[in-house]
Amino acid sequence: MKRSNLVLKSAARLMFCTFLLLSGCALFVSHYDAGAYQNFTNLKAFHLKFLEDNTAKPGNTFDEAKVKATCDTGDLKFREATEYAAGKHDDSRVRAIHYLDNVFESDCRMAMKDKKLFSVVYVNEKIDVVKLSYDLAIRGESSRVGSVVK
Repeated sequence: MKRSNLVLKSAARLMFCTFLLLSGCALFVSHYDAGAYQNFTNLKAFHLKFLEDNTAKPGNTFDEAKVKATCDTGDLKFREATEYAAGKHDDSRVRAIHYLDNVFESDCRMAMKDKKLFSVVYVNEKIDVVKLSYDLAIRGESSRVGSVVK
């Protein structure tokens, strides 16, 4: 009888460990949040528009006040997204937003320092990098437990 109890206990432990391993992701990973997803997509659109609006092409001129206002608006948008993620107690979202914010701030600093529009070649290359960065953050949010976005 002792041997069968030992086998049952071992089997129960094995089943419990298997359950933990199979459900581990769901137990230890934060859940999808539509607000965070929306923040990432809105920030992406805002950043891309900033680059497009400040590209040297016919009809565009550098307007320091407009660039500063856009950068200030972007700063506010990133602060709001950071506060939202921090309120959810999710460090991975906060780090992703912080990284994206640094990229946006770098573009703002460059525009304000140089006081001229970005070249078409620079913007074309930069847009690819910016899209990829935001897409990775969006994909990360979409891969969380409970995501309805595929």
